[in-house]
Amino acid sequence: MRTETGRAVRRLLAAVALLFGIATAALVLPQAATAADVPGPKTPVANRVELVRTGGFTGIPKTWTVDAEHFGEDGARLLRTVSKPEFLALDDHYGPKNPCCDFFEYTLTVTYNGGHTKTVTTSELATDQPEILTDVIALTQHIGESPQS
Repeated sequence: MRTETGRAVRRLLAAVALLFGIATAALVLPQAATAADVPGPKTPVANRVELVRTGGFTGIPKTWTVDAEHFGEDGARLLRTVSKPEFLALDDHYGPKNPCCDFFEYTLTVTYNGGHTKTVTTSELATDQPEILTDVIALTQHIGESPQS
């Protein structure tokens, strides 16, 4: 019985690792730009994304910053994503107004041409955040640099 349980646990862990690897690859592999990715004449064009994570068990903040100049195609793809109408239409806040202790809170600030900014705040407890916000946070963490590191 123990051997069967051990095998089942190993198989489950292998499946989780495989799914995690596939999800990570989907976030980091370059994607071809489509017509929907190209901003129109009145669409704001993002030039910088900053993500600040606060809270957690230790309470130590961490910052990731991404711009196209320093991060090549991945950075350019991120900036195209935060320039899309779907991202621009996001609310300012997702999740509980007063999250409980030991959970991370994320503040994402995007700077657009002309100095206009958009800030969106969310937390680990958010059940209502759109997929585009989750994707932008994950991609920013993946390719961003952290001055606090």
